[in-house]
Amino acid sequence: MLQQNGARPLPFFFVGKTLTNERILRFAQTKHPVLSEKISKPDTRSIWYTKEHITFLLEEMEKANADGLRIYFGAYGEKDTYNGQLCLLMVMTKPDELTGGHSDISIEDEPNFQDRSMETGGPRDFNVGSPCPPMCDEKEEG
Repeated sequence: MLQQNGARPLPFFFVGKTLTNERILRFAQTKHPVLSEKISKPDTRSIWYTKEHITFLLEEMEKANADGLRIYFGAYGEKDTYNGQLCLLMVMTKPDELTGGHSDISIEDEPNFQDRSMETGGPRDFNVGSPCPPMCDEKEEG
């Protein structure tokens, strides 16, 4: 829906540059040092995803008839490249009639999962982003 001046209104969840920067700084000053100390190296400050990644995720949400997305915080394991570092895990949700909330959807429970996963060389995750550090742009380094 366009406004009278022809501009499209911002989405209701837009928080703006000031609030975004305040929250990033608060994390950098409070939680990031604690997490980094615990794993004895700089922990993840951000994770970058490609537009293609997000597009595919939205397509999967449509296929699964998802109503939303829950993002969990996780940590990479000992055998992973980014051992101990923070990661994000995106899980589709559906309405939960019993609680009035939302339940996680596992596409691994879908009947065609095995066939679909073999087409891509085996089961894979939606959550392959580029963690910073170590994969930071120059602007993000400081």
